[in-house]
Amino acid sequence: MKTPLAQKSRETLSKTEQLLQSIRQTPLFRQVIPLEAGIGLPIPLRKEGKVYAILPCFGFAPTATKGQTTVFPPFATITVNWANQVPVEYVNLRFRNPAPELQWQGQIGIFPHPAVAQMTLGEYKEKRSELLAMYDEMFKTLASDANFSDEWTTRFSVLLRTLMEPPLEPYYRVLGTKFCDRFLEVI
Repeated sequence: MKTPLAQKSRETLSKTEQLLQSIRQTPLFRQVIPLEAGIGLPIPLRKEGKVYAILPCFGFAPTATKGQTTVFPPFATITVNWANQVPVEYVNLRFRNPAPELQWQGQIGIFPHPAVAQMTLGEYKEKRSELLAMYDEMFKTLASDANFSDEWTTRFSVLLRTLMEPPLEPYYRVLGTKFCDRFLEVI
């Protein structure tokens, strides 16, 4: 990735982007998640008429190769009530181990993956912002119990497939099976 993009002001961030930034300021996050941890793409959950965002937390570290980062599996999730942005659950995935067949420790991949490796940093951030804005629409649609249009679903799926780290996909499938079955299989 090349050329940095100026930091967006808080007013221009989507609600999802704001959540990914503000969750780091919560006492829960500060107590149980290392400062250097990454926060993955949200996994929507609708339960008992409410909408939640499951935020996978994963590790990463620089490599000896400039511009590459080692990716580690998610080690925890924080679930947030979408309506009021309040954390409602913390899960230590190494303790709970929802899929014993998966490797929950150690390196699982390298960022950037092939689908984004040729993008400039600006292009990557633009696509990521578009996807996170679409998450806002998704949460709103889920809360109103409406349906997604075919066009919206296709665009969301294309962006999700492009931006999701391939080695993280099996973990996302365990953490959000219905979400992945719906939005990673469309394209």
